[in-house]
Amino acid sequence: MTFLSQVFINKTEAARRRISDSYAWHQVIWKNFMNCDGKPRSFLFRIDDAGVRFRLLVLSDTKPSSDDFGNWQIKTVSPNFLDHQCYRFQIKTNPTMRRASDRRRIGIYSEDRLREWIEKKAKQNGFKIEPHSLSIGSPMDEIFVRNRTRGKHVSVDFQGALNVFDPQAFRTAFEKGIGSAKSFGYGMLMLQLAKRPS
Repeated sequence: MTFLSQVFINKTEAARRRISDSYAWHQVIWKNFMNCDGKPRSFLFRIDDAGVRFRLLVLSDTKPSSDDFGNWQIKTVSPNFLDHQCYRFQIKTNPTMRRASDRRRIGIYSEDRLREWIEKKAKQNGFKIEPHSLSIGSPMDEIFVRNRTRGKHVSVDFQGALNVFDPQAFRTAFEKGIGSAKSFGYGMLMLQLAKRPS
């Protein structure tokens, strides 16, 4: 069973709890899955700025066990929700490529390369993006601190319409996420049913 949870958190409360970056959010969310201690991460999440609040979305295979802040809204994802062919989608990603000179992973900023990246990821994950439907957000640098070491991710939002051609690969993409840095709030595929093109 898959659960989709949503909670709004006041920015003042987030600051009081020293939740200042994506790694801090990851640590906070882990506390809601204490019964999964010692197991690999079994959730995806996404943080959005909603004015005076943050909106936190969590997709998990177990129900969050604690709600020590905010009003959590938790619902189950219908088992047949992923059985359709056409969806509207939105996804926050950390698109990267390997630099030819030293094979180091670097962020992608060019719109043409971002388009190539998301279309390649779509094909690998069992769906095709409808021509002319794709919208690419402006790349933004997001800084985080982990074990006193400063790091950076490139954050890019994609949205559009998709058609599924490999249902099993698509289901895996929904459950496991797409791209890198999933434990930092990237890769969660948000879906809405859409009408089949006529």
